[in-house]
Amino acid sequence: MTAPRPAVRRPSPWAEVPLVVVSVAVTIGFIRVYDTWSFLVALLAFALGAHALAIATRRRATPGLAVVGLAIGGAAVAVGWILFPSTTAWGIPTTATWTAAVDSLTVARDRYPVVIAPTDVLPGFQLAAGLALWVAAWFADWTAHRLRATAEALAPTTAVFVFCAVLGSGRYEVACTAAFAAAALWFVAVQRSASLERDQAWLPTNRVTARAVLRSASVVAVVAVFAGAVIGPRLPGAQEDAAVSWRESKGGDSSRVTVSPMVELKKRLVDQSDREMFEVQSSERAYWRLTSLDVFDGEIWSSSGHYKAAGTDLPSEEPAGQPAHTITQKVKIKALSAIWAPSAFEAVSVRSTDQPLHWDPDSSTLIVDSSQPTSDGLTYTVLSRTPNIERAKLESAGATDPQAITDTYLGLPSDFPFYASDLARAVTRGAVTRYEKARALQDWFRTQFNYSLDTKAGHGDDALVSFLQSGEGYCEQFAGAYAAMARSLDIPARVAVGFTPGNEDPDDPDVYHVLGRHAHAWPEVYFPGSGWVPFEPTPGRGMPGAQSYTGVAEQQDLARPITITTTSTAPPTTVTTAPGDQSRTSADDKPDNRTRTVGGPSTPGPSTTGSVLRVIALLVAAAVALGGLIVFSRRRRRAQRLAALDEADRSWARVERALARRRGLAQEPSETHLEFARRAGPELGDLALPLRVLASLVTENRWSPDALSAAETEQLHDLADQLIAGLESKAAVG
Repeated sequence: MTAPRPAVRRPSPWAEVPLVVVSVAVTIGFIRVYDTWSFLVALLAFALGAHALAIATRRRATPGLAVVGLAIGGAAVAVGWILFPSTTAWGIPTTATWTAAVDSLTVARDRYPVVIAPTDVLPGFQLAAGLALWVAAWFADWTAHRLRATAEALAPTTAVFVFCAVLGSGRYEVACTAAFAAAALWFVAVQRSASLERDQAWLPTNRVTARAVLRSASVVAVVAVFAGAVIGPRLPGAQEDAAVSWRESKGGDSSRVTVSPMVELKKRLVDQSDREMFEVQSSERAYWRLTSLDVFDGEIWSSSGHYKAAGTDLPSEEPAGQPAHTITQKVKIKALSAIWAPSAFEAVSVRSTDQPLHWDPDSSTLIVDSSQPTSDGLTYTVLSRTPNIERAKLESAGATDPQAITDTYLGLPSDFPFYASDLARAVTRGAVTRYEKARALQDWFRTQFNYSLDTKAGHGDDALVSFLQSGEGYCEQFAGAYAAMARSLDIPARVAVGFTPGNEDPDDPDVYHVLGRHAHAWPEVYFPGSGWVPFEPTPGRGMPGAQSYTGVAEQQDLARPITITTTSTAPPTTVTTAPGDQSRTSADDKPDNRTRTVGGPSTPGPSTTGSVLRVIALLVAAAVALGGLIVFSRRRRRAQRLAALDEADRSWARVERALARRRGLAQEPSETHLEFARRAGPELGDLALPLRVLASLVTENRWSPDALSAAETEQLHDLADQLIAGLESKAAVG
């Protein structure tokens, strides 16, 4: 028979709260990565669910292998309930859940290298973040409450927080950091006080109490968080460039990785259709260009721009001697949420008093300094030199391009689909000059395709073929497909991204309000002697001043929702327009048995609302279950405490209660049984010796590797009875 293990004092349920608060603070920090707060409920469900399950298994003393199984199984159930509830069967994940999870992670993997924070709340990003929080919560609970470690418990959640800080935007950075620091310091204080209470349990004097530690730590935490959040950002040099800038090299030319704005196009067109991006006061209407994209890797169009500080004059890559006119624009950025500074093509000078700008002459792109997360709030004046493009000059242009142009703007991935290149040759069959081919490709898209936002966003080879076969898409796909197919014909091309002119201000016709619905992408083709020339393959769109060579009148999305109705018996597209806007009606549009409203306000569908309600219900149920489990466990422990004691401890408890009742003597938590017996001896007279002997037997029973003999057990009972009887008789005599 082995000796009983020493009793372990269970922690108060409140001791587990700080670690949960740390996870909550880290979860809130994802607002630096995402563009809205819609992520919060799902990620909180992951974090709190993981903590609830970890606490429950630990308090129930679940065996180690079972804990691992519960952690993995709980993660699977959480993924199904929180992110993919429609794929579960009676709440149990199925193969459909697995497929949905894998597909979402694949999309997230493809988007991860090209998105820029703040980004969309994609299911794949949510799944990765949720699983990271799940693992971090389990690891933190295990190290904090089983291994009683402090730094190790904070390590996983700190890693997640740093991830959000490194890749996230600059918004909420002080608030998120202060919240995480406060939660972490609170946890450290509670963990340290609990450690002191355990380590000093047997010290009779000069103990540092847990309450004193918490008081001191609270003062230090408040001072530290206040200094970091309030005083720190105001110290001299706090807003200067980093001493070691890991994001980009400093001095002279610098390469800054600019994420393709095409990944934001659909969000602007749909989710932010009526949100004002910026305001332009201009001497004439134009496409307001953000940047151009020159690299197509089979997945996405992106930019390889090299930027340096922009002076007043901006160096140009356009051919000298090209006839042009100037456009003066005063731009106020309101909610663009991007690093670019839009302007008409091609900017030649800029003045900004708000913040420094950087310029890339190859792509004709203005961006804000790397110290600024976005250009929101920026006001600047830009002068653009817009070429006067003549159709006759384009028709007579040769096909001999500068080496720098062919090296950069003809690249295609090695696995570029033959379907696209063969189709490009078929569409341009009979065209001889570069202009004829560029125009044939443009007109084919405009007459054979429909504009639709119902198609899936995409840029890669598979997405390109799917788009070409579907016969419908939106500007991102038209521009990307056009540029790629032009390159397959050995025509230098790139994709420009920006906005159509926008809505005229009713009080000032020279002021244009550019909304999310005006986001646009279009291809640019290089012509020797003329430079980069824009074309317009997207149905329903037309660039101002380009009709002479594109054959397309100015068009853009309407200021109010438009309804496109097509039927199998009536091929022409009927468009309801606002007064003064131009629109396209073509008998060549492909029939489509749908009626849809483009650009109208959107509301969450029933499935979205149902998912949110299910997640909220799950959170409430988890909170109720956790609270009930804690209350039940505490009551059960009280009821079983005496029953769990062996005979020696039970006898000692009987004597201890008698001493407290008759003599007012109680054993301190810091005292051993023998220390208490020695302290109580002077007040017991002839009962002092039996108490010391009983204390020795109880101590031996608890710590000795051998159990008490039958004689010793009988002696223990006799001593307890003798002490209780002696205390009762003395009390009666007294």
